[in-house]
Amino acid sequence: MTEKPENRKTITIKINGNDRPFQNKETNRQSAERKDSEESKAANPLPEKSVEEVAAGSEAIEDESFDWILPNEDESDDIKEFQLQQAPNKKQSKLPKKIQKGSKRNLSKGMVASIFFAVFFAVVLGTGFGFVLLKMVDTDKTANAVNNSAAPTQSSGTDSDKQAAAGTVAATKGEISTFVVQYGVYTTKASADSEFNKLSEKGIIAQKVPVDGKTAIYLGVAAELDSAKNMKTDKEADGVASPYAKEMIFAGGDAGKVSEAEKQFLDAAPAVYSAASNALTSAYADGSISDDTVKKLEEQQNALDKLKISDFKDGAVKKAAENLAAGVSGAAALSQDGGAAKQEAVQKALLAFLANYVEIGS
Repeated sequence: MTEKPENRKTITIKINGNDRPFQNKETNRQSAERKDSEESKAANPLPEKSVEEVAAGSEAIEDESFDWILPNEDESDDIKEFQLQQAPNKKQSKLPKKIQKGSKRNLSKGMVASIFFAVFFAVVLGTGFGFVLLKMVDTDKTANAVNNSAAPTQSSGTDSDKQAAAGTVAATKGEISTFVVQYGVYTTKASADSEFNKLSEKGIIAQKVPVDGKTAIYLGVAAELDSAKNMKTDKEADGVASPYAKEMIFAGGDAGKVSEAEKQFLDAAPAVYSAASNALTSAYADGSISDDTVKKLEEQQNALDKLKISDFKDGAVKKAAENLAAGVSGAAALSQDGGAAKQEAVQKALLAFLANYVEIGS
């Protein structure tokens, strides 16, 4: 039986949906063998049964035909390139991220510490530098004050030079210790004024003096505690209720900027007051004062006169100087007349001086 060409086994290869011819060497060889078999069959015919078997075999062969579909060669290259690209491993990528986060945290902590120390040292250095500058400024101010205070001593001493020197010298006042007869201390000025007016109506010498934010009323001063106690007794006899004798210290301190003459007065004021108070106490106890005390008071009075108190510019200093000068001159006059009236005049002058002295520099 001759095999028809259309019944032969064929293989069709499609690449990307396009048919391409494909020659199979095995098929060609089988075709040649079939030709030889057909020639032999023509010479030796087979039985009918054999022909049917062959036909059945050919049908089976026909059923076994199939098509191959292969991808395009260009696309295979792309697939290979795509296969070479490996997908990132999530577990591996997480580890560097964690490490990177940790490094950022460590880096941020390090940066915060470095910034903190930089700011700290900057503040310390800036503060130290500021103190150095402040000290330099204070030194310059002190030098200028010294130069200004030295200028009047180099001048000819005329009145115009003294006026120019006013308010150019830094001065302090010294501490004054004395004994007083105190009437009372009041927290309000109104209460102090009321009691002071009552004493004045009775003709009793009294002086209001500011002390530690309050107002004290003093009735007299003395150089000794015993003399202050005797004076207290006399005040009680005059109708003053419950006075008492005590020691009183009037503190010194800064007196501000004053003239050279005012500074000289402030420097001498404690000693001048002590001399006047001693003379008053001596006159109160004995009714007279010694010649040495009088001589000393006269020297103090001459020194005060040379300062020209009338030219003082500071109000509190001027009042204090005027009252102290009055007390010194009155105490010196006790050598001639040591009566009660003269002693009361000295008491009033010295009490007023203490009140003015407290106000200096306040």
